[in-house]
Amino acid sequence: MQTERATLRAYELILPPGAPGGFGYGSHDLLTHRRPEVTALTIHPAGHFFAVGYADGSLAFWAVDDEDKPLLVRTLDDLDVNLVDQSRLDEQINRQNVGKPTSALEREPIFKLSWSGFPNSSDPRGGKTTLAILGGLTLGEAPGLTIIQFSAFNPSEPPASTSPNSGQSGLHPVMRQAMRNSLDVLDSYFYFAQGVIQDYLLIPRNNPHYAGTFDPIAILLLTEGEGTTRTVEAFQYPPSVFSHDIPIPERPTPAVTATVDLDPLSVLADDLAHTLKDLEENNDHQRLLIPAALFHGKSGILCGQLLKLERETYQTLAAGKVEDGLKLSLNGGQAWADEFKANDLKLAKFQPHRVLITWHRDLSICFEDLSAQLLVAQRPTPLQTNFPNTFFDLTIDLRPVLLDSSVSSRTSPELLEYTRINSVYFATEALETTVVLTTGEIILYQLSGPRKSGTQRASRDKELIILEHIPSYRSFSPYLMLSPELGPTEACAISDIGFLAVAYSNALFIINMRGPEIIVRYLATKSVRGKHVAGRIPAHSDSERVASMVWCISQLNKDPEPQVRLVVTRISGAYLIYTLVRSDSFASPWSCQGPITADGGVQHALPRGTFVFDSKTGTQLPANHIHLARATSGEPRAPSILIMVGAKGARCFANINGERIGKIEWSHKVGEVLAAQIVKKLGSRVLVVTTNRQDALVYSLPQLEHIMTFKIPALPSSSLSVDESGDFVAWNPHPTSGTMDQATYGTFFDIRRAYDLPDIDLGSTKPVVPPAPQPVSLGPASMFQQVGSWLPFKQSMSGAQLDELLGGPNRPILKSEQSTSRNLSIAADLSASASEVAATATATQANLYNRITSALSERGQVLNDLEERFNALGEESKNMASQAKRLATQYTAKSWFGL
Repeated sequence: MQTERATLRAYELILPPGAPGGFGYGSHDLLTHRRPEVTALTIHPAGHFFAVGYADGSLAFWAVDDEDKPLLVRTLDDLDVNLVDQSRLDEQINRQNVGKPTSALEREPIFKLSWSGFPNSSDPRGGKTTLAILGGLTLGEAPGLTIIQFSAFNPSEPPASTSPNSGQSGLHPVMRQAMRNSLDVLDSYFYFAQGVIQDYLLIPRNNPHYAGTFDPIAILLLTEGEGTTRTVEAFQYPPSVFSHDIPIPERPTPAVTATVDLDPLSVLADDLAHTLKDLEENNDHQRLLIPAALFHGKSGILCGQLLKLERETYQTLAAGKVEDGLKLSLNGGQAWADEFKANDLKLAKFQPHRVLITWHRDLSICFEDLSAQLLVAQRPTPLQTNFPNTFFDLTIDLRPVLLDSSVSSRTSPELLEYTRINSVYFATEALETTVVLTTGEIILYQLSGPRKSGTQRASRDKELIILEHIPSYRSFSPYLMLSPELGPTEACAISDIGFLAVAYSNALFIINMRGPEIIVRYLATKSVRGKHVAGRIPAHSDSERVASMVWCISQLNKDPEPQVRLVVTRISGAYLIYTLVRSDSFASPWSCQGPITADGGVQHALPRGTFVFDSKTGTQLPANHIHLARATSGEPRAPSILIMVGAKGARCFANINGERIGKIEWSHKVGEVLAAQIVKKLGSRVLVVTTNRQDALVYSLPQLEHIMTFKIPALPSSSLSVDESGDFVAWNPHPTSGTMDQATYGTFFDIRRAYDLPDIDLGSTKPVVPPAPQPVSLGPASMFQQVGSWLPFKQSMSGAQLDELLGGPNRPILKSEQSTSRNLSIAADLSASASEVAATATATQANLYNRITSALSERGQVLNDLEERFNALGEESKNMASQAKRLATQYTAKSWFGL
């Protein structure tokens, strides 16, 4: 501890020979004196003792008034490591004599400490405290942050009989024991992290003092990600197990579901799943929702898709709410849209709503609002939401499904460790989300709202697992899982009328999700509809892999009646057409016809590069309820057009398998095709193809005639997601982690758009900052109040306290009772006649002059008394100087604690 003049005290931890320290009894220098290096320091909120972290992972607690001996030395799992345990020392020596010594503990240094106080006590010395400890873990322990809760430090005044002599300096034994008692651990908590924690930051409620550690409400953890990335996680602080006044969302308790089998493996899988689920749910109780930029960094974006939504669909998705207690507010200042684009802002309300769906490394799926309406804000009304605005209530977490016993018993308990999300498909009308995993499993979620756990329902098909029994705490709930154990998928397609198609190597499944049931399963050597074998198809080679699939409602070349069709495109360019028709069977209301084989398609079709649209209106013909109703109404329909876009060209056919209308072949000069989309602008539709050379190729429909080529912003992207309005998101991957390092939002039509950086005023909001804290006395607040007030200890006093000190308890006090009563009588007389009021006012003026004269005379007397008392204090202060210094040393904080 050092001031500008000299060092006052020095605190050095010296471990005697035989003391274990942080490295334990296996340390190679156990029998020598050791002085571990200091790595971290934090001060108790009361200011009278502090904690020091050392390089060997130990913690020492020191009293400010005692540099000779620490209050306590401990590690995260052991106490009094500065003392010798003779029995353990003898055991270690005996093991060394027989050649089997205990190895030293490989323990992390203490990297950072934060001692936090809370306004939970009327005592100025505070109540219960928490100590955040980064480091000190042994090798092999899970990464995380340790939090310890200590009891309050509120000792009473030491008894007079045990007071030290007047000439003795140092810490009173009673106070030392009180400090040691306050270091007894009440509770502890461990924040588990996905990677090694590099740093953390406490977020205070409203008090910036104490280095931001007083009354924190949240903690941010900076952790290592894959490759060289860094991620941020936010948690409630202090942990909810310490305090019950932190709002925690109510969640239904998951019910234990019945296992399919009672064999030992199934029982073990069930126990493991429920144990992991409980751990995960307990950890989620602490997690806070943070802004999109920080949240995505933590989870690691693998890829995403940009979608244009109708107003009704958007309003349904945006209707979900998240409790304020789950959000971490990091807002400051205000923002307004660019005033120079006021006219463009008026047109923003006519822009379509857009949502960005992203899937992440931590098996989560997020929905981000990218609508232009979020940026419409003109002075004096500021922006109200973030951009992009995360729909936290729509976030999908796959881990509860993969941890459920019904899933782990059918797949593998280790599935959670090695699987990743491959792609996501969203039905914009049915509001169903299909998740494709890299291991081949398909999970379907429905927008049904939160639900409690229920009874598991069995499926007639062995490949299907119904997930309605799994509880859900958000809007999307798990409904169905396809797990045929055939390896990774090749393609997937979902419709808005309840059909799902999934292609594997040498296998194809067509599922009616409203059953649910498998309508058709095509395997390597046979085609099975339900339980009946309908024929054989040869196993295809690698060149015949499925490249793309799409659902539509359209005619065929020789079938003019619109039907539900599934178009399956293979790598070679051949494509198959499956037709679904209604059946009279109650058990299976839909049946499949086909397939019809066609040739001449494009090779290496893009996964999302097949489109079917109306030749007359140009609108696409997806399998939704509107087109299904029109198909069953019998009204005449214009011919349909099929467009297939691949890596080397594009093809266009009438009525899916009819005459070829258009054809494109791309040379190597075009580059790699990243994405294709039919874009609508001003009532017209064109085909836009983007490449890795930042080119956008525009073609007419349906002839596929080249219209123009224009440059898009130079983006080092590996993939592009384009919506039907011409807006796109370009993804730039991280070189080593496999996640996306950057996402760029752009548009093909930068005409009268409101997507500009807003005007930001950080000084528009000025929060109320509490006054700087003052040092508190070591004993109760009433001790040495009189002496401490005129000694230079930086303590503040009220006016009444100062009057009592200078004037004494019998100081003359001006009484105002008579004045008050007279004023009241004057106010009462105002109701009399005008003459009486005038006479009363004259008398009052004269009376007031007399009272002022009397008050001045009394003031002179008071000043004389004060002068005499000051003289007396000056004489007595010489005799009290030595005694005051001793009292200041024992019972007050030193001047360097005046933070």
